[in-house]
Amino acid sequence: MSRTAFRAIGLGVLAATIGWPVAAGERLKARVTPSYAQAPANVMVQAFIEPNPLNRAVSVAVDSESFYTSSVAELDGDRAPRTKRLTFSMVPAGSYTVRVTLFGADGERDHCELDLKVW
Repeated sequence: MSRTAFRAIGLGVLAATIGWPVAAGERLKARVTPSYAQAPANVMVQAFIEPNPLNRAVSVAVDSESFYTSSVAELDGDRAPRTKRLTFSMVPAGSYTVRVTLFGADGERDHCELDLKVW
């Protein structure tokens, strides 16, 4: 394999490891892994946050008709890491809405919702 091919593969692995960055103008993106799982499931939610001095906290809520859990993590404005990972263990079977909310000093700045299916 050529040196150029190795570099291309290395850059691809690096990009995948660093995370899924937000695009210009976007404050927040999120990913839930896995999005389909067998109960009881261990679920990781990654929030990708554009650095901003106004950022104060990120909240993740996992909600269905019969189960609810949530977690809040403080952010240090534009000095906070771009990626925040939260893990939820032993999630029972159900169809869930995962809501990720970014908060500033004056309240909600942005949010996104994802689907999670646990059977």
